[in-house]
Amino acid sequence: MEKIRENRIFALIFRSAALVIGLFGLIVMLKNAPARMMLTYYTIQTNIMTLLLFAALVVKSVLQLATDGKKGRVACLPPALQLCITFYITITMVVYWALLSWQTFSMTGAGNPVLMKIGNVIVHGFVALFAIADWIMFMPHGEIKYKSALYWLAYPAAYAVFIFLIAEFSGINYAGSRYPYPFIDTDVLGGYVALVVIALAAAFYGLGLLYIKADKALAGGKKKEEE
Repeated sequence: MEKIRENRIFALIFRSAALVIGLFGLIVMLKNAPARMMLTYYTIQTNIMTLLLFAALVVKSVLQLATDGKKGRVACLPPALQLCITFYITITMVVYWALLSWQTFSMTGAGNPVLMKIGNVIVHGFVALFAIADWIMFMPHGEIKYKSALYWLAYPAAYAVFIFLIAEFSGINYAGSRYPYPFIDTDVLGGYVALVVIALAAAFYGLGLLYIKADKALAGGKKKEEE
């Protein structure tokens, strides 16, 4: 693992592949429906965040190779920021495969069905896996405090408010619903949506704590390797 962690050429290739594959999936999905609708999805927003992360990492990796050579600590963003974005895209993956993938609910459009399936798997799976792998392999570990898990809830909370505003004022129709996701549809669930939001917030907070705990464990593992 240590050889991979300090291989800047491999890091650049890995990050470039993540960026290209992720962009392909995102473009396929954005062609599926009007951008005004697609950009309201948490999936699309978090994929954009993660691809911006990889774009920044690719640039940093290229500059690092040009100035500091092929071997040594791989360039990363500030750990709390990079893991925060990884946390957000992980929510996309977990919520989709746990709550949505088994349903007939889908974003309909005129796109090629095969490309749509590929794009769907990329934005709901591969992008998150790339981000997780980059965190494990290249990011310095053990620097993030547990209180960061609470701060990371700011975006999901803001997104919840955003969705309720969209439902009330945008007029967007999501396959017969005012809401992009069925588990926050107040027209169907009524006041029970509040319980769903609380449960999701608790689950996301737990996931954030788990990530930070794992990050500290990876730091311990790295120290043992060095010893």
